[in-house]
Amino acid sequence: MTTSPRSENTRDALMDALYDLFRTRGFEGVSIGDITQRTGLGRSSLYHHFPGGKDEMALAVARSARAWLQANVVAPTLAEGDREARVDRMIAGVDQLFSGGGAPCLIAAMTMPGAPDSVRTELGSALSEWIDAVCDALIATGAEPATAHAAALAAVSRIEGALIIARATGDDAAFAAGLAEARAALVAVPITA
Repeated sequence: MTTSPRSENTRDALMDALYDLFRTRGFEGVSIGDITQRTGLGRSSLYHHFPGGKDEMALAVARSARAWLQANVVAPTLAEGDREARVDRMIAGVDQLFSGGGAPCLIAAMTMPGAPDSVRTELGSALSEWIDAVCDALIATGAEPATAHAAALAAVSRIEGALIIARATGDDAAFAAGLAEARAALVAVPITA
């Protein structure tokens, strides 16, 4: 993914290029010609790595993104610590993922009509896992389950909405504000236990 340094490994470099393309253009907006142009690999090389073609490439990107989200957003949110520490780790991971509001959301780009169902399912699961992790962190720090779920859903919605606004307006400050608002709202969820 573009959130880490590029590897010299052909497969890793190919995954980075695919991630960038699908993230910025969505499934329908990427052609095999675009991929060959970006990577410098011919069709036979692409199909060597991905015999299932573009659908397989998109699913590999979705799985890679889900794994990154698990490692850098979900796991840190669920790690031990008080609520502020858990929320701060989640916010840091999200900020890194979206490059401070400058990078588009793969989930938004790849869940549009036209993307394979397997890709949409994979990315939908990734989003659900993020919401569930925030909810679980709130419950673990004293929130009631119903309140925690509503707050988690609202926070992720606020973050995703702020990203869309930042990308559409070119104002990264809108994303930073959305992150700050989501953080404040999560930290302020009442402790009932």
